Amino acid sequence: MFRTLDRYIFREMAPPFFLSMAVLLLVLFLQKLFRMSDIVMAKEATLASTVKVLIYVVPSFLVITIPMSLLVAALTAFSRMSADSEITAMKASRISLYLMIRPVFLFAVLCFAATAATSLVLVPSANTALKAYIFNLVKSRATIGLEPGVFSSTFNGMVMYVDKMDAQDNMEGVFLSDERAASEHYTIVARRGKLTADPRTLNVTLALQEGSIHTAPKNDQSYPLMGFARARLFIDIKSSLGGKDTPGRGYEDMSVAELRQDIGKSRGEGKPAYAQETELHKRLSIPFACLIFGLLGAPLGIRQSRSGKSAGIAIALLVFLIYYIIVGGATNLSETGILPPLLAYWLPNIVIALASLLFVFKKGQEVSLGLGHAVSMRYYQAKERILKKSGAPK
Repeated sequence: MFRTLDRYIFREMAPPFFLSMAVLLLVLFLQKLFRMSDIVMAKEATLASTVKVLIYVVPSFLVITIPMSLLVAALTAFSRMSADSEITAMKASRISLYLMIRPVFLFAVLCFAATAATSLVLVPSANTALKAYIFNLVKSRATIGLEPGVFSSTFNGMVMYVDKMDAQDNMEGVFLSDERAASEHYTIVARRGKLTADPRTLNVTLALQEGSIHTAPKNDQSYPLMGFARARLFIDIKSSLGGKDTPGRGYEDMSVAELRQDIGKSRGEGKPAYAQETELHKRLSIPFACLIFGLLGAPLGIRQSRSGKSAGIAIALLVFLIYYIIVGGATNLSETGILPPLLAYWLPNIVIALASLLFVFKKGQEVSLGLGHAVSMRYYQAKERILKKSGAPK
């Protein structure tokens, strides 16, 4: 049952939470837009297709923005109440920190549920749909870009000329200059050709018939030439699919059930499954950041100084940066097999959760560990030494 205090703290947290979500999503959208500029601009994508691509990447953004927005909301709300002496008034009314944290923790549980659903269900589905959609977009734009009688550079590192082409992508009189390899350039001439696409593996292949491959000669004494009856040329569109190492489905596109099945298959074949286990434990552990940040945000926001909202946001960014540096380190350690993925991901969560509980207890019981005073004293001493050396006024 919600009390007046619970509703009040909920109302204090909601505006900074949604405002932070909007700002973070906008920043991530712009970053993604720049990274996918080849699709959005070079491939002449329409506004509708660009919006659709951005909708597909929203779930992967929410996994990051929900926990961070929760931390910003809790810190901002309690910083504001602390600066306006409302926390002092609550303590004078015998309202303990544990009662103040109750609505924050409930807010965190809701964020945890949303992040877990997004991480475990929405993100892999959206990643698969995004790759398939961009693949179809690139393939259709590539086909449209090939016009009979016109030299086309639709594919990166390749110039292509076609005498005739019908609606089924059947080509006659194909000339192709392949300069993708810096060390050696090829010229391919074929009587017939056809563009084929495999939506399962996300590959585009140019099937050629009755042609020859001409290689740039290394000296005046030879001219490399090789004829063929049939040949297949792989068209690389990895950069348009988000820069993945492989054009097909990756572990980030698999569901939890598929990851578990792939892990079991790798173990049955005696192969390591570090990458699959890393992806699985990352999806399972990141939502718990909401519960950790919910515990940590409120006591961090309670300070005696009147620094207000800006200080809360700065502290939130610092805490979030530290957390994700730890997560990034855990990813590297688990993918290389230095640490088991279970230990690499869950041990930092457990340690940070215990530290958060200790911090809540410290603030709730108003126990001083002397750490804050020691850090502040070191800061002011260092500041005084710098000012004395520079000769600047204090």
